[in-house]
Amino acid sequence: MTTLVDTDVLVYDSIENSPHHDRARELIDESEDPIMNSLSIVELGFVLPRYGIDNGSVRMKIEELLHSDYFTVSWISGKMIEGASEYMVENGLSFKDFNDWIIAYDAHSRDVPLVTFDNVLSKKCRKLGIRVIEV
Repeated sequence: MTTLVDTDVLVYDSIENSPHHDRARELIDESEDPIMNSLSIVELGFVLPRYGIDNGSVRMKIEELLHSDYFTVSWISGKMIEGASEYMVENGLSFKDFNDWIIAYDAHSRDVPLVTFDNVLSKKCRKLGIRVIEV
């Protein structure tokens, strides 16, 4: 099944001693055609150093994802940002979570489930009819 993988899954997959590493790896491996939004690559660039990952390793991870034959990269576009913004206003969602909703909207617009460890986002997505893989 095709899925859109949220940033947190990529983070846990990248950090081998994280409590969710094995599950994140399993979720990615189970997807036949995993998609990652390009915004997730940007987010990895500032999240991984917070976990003590050095610059060289962050750069290698970003390059690995960009050149992966396994992931399809969904490149963020003006149209996607406009669609997410409109979707958020229509559904009364806060722009403080704009990055999350761009990724969730990408999954929604592709009609594929979002894979995330974010329980708050999962609940909101389900309420709005966005499919989410249970984690």
